[in-house]
Amino acid sequence: SFVAMTVGLFVITGKSAIIPIFGGGTDGQSGMQQRKTVLIAAATYVVAGLIALFVGNAALSVFGISVPALRVAGMAVVAVIGWQMLNAPTPTAQNAADDEGAANKGAHHLHAASNTKVAKAGSAARKQIPSPTTVGVMPLGFPIYGGPGVLSVIIAWGSGSKPVYMAGIVAILANAVVIILLDFLATPLTKLIGAEGLLVTEKVFGLIVVA
Repeated sequence: SFVAMTVGLFVITGKSAIIPIFGGGTDGQSGMQQRKTVLIAAATYVVAGLIALFVGNAALSVFGISVPALRVAGMAVVAVIGWQMLNAPTPTAQNAADDEGAANKGAHHLHAASNTKVAKAGSAARKQIPSPTTVGVMPLGFPIYGGPGVLSVIIAWGSGSKPVYMAGIVAILANAVVIILLDFLATPLTKLIGAEGLLVTEKVFGLIVVA
């Protein structure tokens, strides 16, 4: 059903875990720049989702991948994402790259679902203020919002004997609205829930995904 499809995308993305990532990715931007970043990221996610929905099946045919094989692979990807979310030790990556030195430990947020790191707000890893287009398209729009788990599920919707295009479009757009709302409220939500609360919600989503 449409509701199940929408909830499925919401859970796989782990949007509560993205809140601090959005704050880190837009660190230093003005309010207007952050709002522009949100819209660019959501638009990138929608475009990636629609391409996966309408072109994904043709791509499978070109590479000789059957729909059942895709579903199995998609289930495996989603299961790995759920496991990573369950085992996320903290909303912040514990270790920075070796060449960053000990002073930069914990300087990145880690999005477990896409294994993507984004520099924390105010960290030494932040070199300059990112432009809305730069951070909105990558990494926020892709691969964080439109990651492999999300896209594999959407491709499955548009494949097989009974593709669900209309319900898929509505589910993609509904999740884009959720992305926009959560990112607009990122700062107050972070203050209200805190890092521990965000970690708990990420683990709950991970449990749902694995189940």
